[in-house]
Amino acid sequence: MKLFFNFFLYLLFLFPILYTEIAFSANNPNEWENHSENIEILDIEEIMEIVSSRSAILIDVWKKDKKPDVIDNKKWFPPKRYSIPNSIWLPNIGRETLTPEEREYLNLQLKKITKNNKNEKIVFFCRRGYYSKIAAERAIKLGYTNVFLFPGTDLWEDRGQNLIIIKPQEL
Repeated sequence: MKLFFNFFLYLLFLFPILYTEIAFSANNPNEWENHSENIEILDIEEIMEIVSSRSAILIDVWKKDKKPDVIDNKKWFPPKRYSIPNSIWLPNIGRETLTPEEREYLNLQLKKITKNNKNEKIVFFCRRGYYSKIAAERAIKLGYTNVFLFPGTDLWEDRGQNLIIIKPQEL
């Protein structure tokens, strides 16, 4: 009986802690863990049509390397970004954690690129889809309603399509 009573007290003490943790996690998930029902994944044929017709804004969210402090400016040659033609590169906006400056960059760039039209058709992509999913979820949270995903430049290139060198979008 004493064992049962101790177990009961243990549960009575532990349950509020567990419940609070579960409730907190449910109300504050990482922004990329839940897939929005509003994001459609496009296939290669759909992207090829979009590229040729320019019927959507293509946003490449692949990361941009930062110059290490130990390397002299004259010796730093950042890697070039090869991307889908007619796309805009907003580097690093699909990373799991953004600084306040990166969040502001994302917000301002989307406003600029879409001319503040939150219904503009936007397709996010990176190399394989991970960063683009995160960026697309962020765009949905910012109120954009016509958001799509494309798995990435690897698939584009695997289908024999050419990539072009692009530069990051500046403010």
